[in-house]
Amino acid sequence: PYRKEIITKLGELIGQTSTFLFSAFSATTRATALFVFHFFVLLYTMYFFLTDGPRLVRTLLAYLPLGESDKERMLDKFVSVTRATLKGTVLIGLTQGVLGGIAFWLVGIDGAIFWGTVMTVLSIIPGVGGALVWVPAAIILAATGSFWQAVGLALFCSLIIGSVDNLLRPILVGRDTQMHQLLIFFSTLGGLLAFGVMGFILGPILTALFLTVWEMFGVAFRTELHE
Repeated sequence: PYRKEIITKLGELIGQTSTFLFSAFSATTRATALFVFHFFVLLYTMYFFLTDGPRLVRTLLAYLPLGESDKERMLDKFVSVTRATLKGTVLIGLTQGVLGGIAFWLVGIDGAIFWGTVMTVLSIIPGVGGALVWVPAAIILAATGSFWQAVGLALFCSLIIGSVDNLLRPILVGRDTQMHQLLIFFSTLGGLLAFGVMGFILGPILTALFLTVWEMFGVAFRTELHE
């Protein structure tokens, strides 16, 4: 007796499913095309940076209204902060990945090495990188009856692994850049708020350049400042 209603509902369900699948396919296609385009732009840009990089840097420095010593100081500060930030990011990622792999192995998750590697790669996303792996793992453990393993994994990852970034980044970056740990912490947070994911590099760099200019100002106007 409900044949017509059932057919109507099935037709609506098929239409909604088709719309959803088409939207998902379109979004996936756009994301893939955008990734390929960005990767091409990266390779194209890197080619000119590697071949013409020194000349571009000299041209840029030539237009700065500074003395040669000040130009070299700013360039050295930029390079040292960039190197320290990238090195710190790699070391933090490796630490989080190793700790995550050990935690997965202890609670009995298959492929602990693989998931630890994934956490290492995702750690470039500050704050939520590792959580993209261990939060679903804890949920699956709890759903399959391993409640205490899920609790232990969640506590270890949130308290220990989650603190690695906040503890090591100021130490690793601050030691090489001669910047205070608190300044590194707030410059990283400010960079993330202002520039997104890339802010964890741009924030400390801009802060270091600002401090360098501040020191140059103090040297240039030493006499006036002490009067």
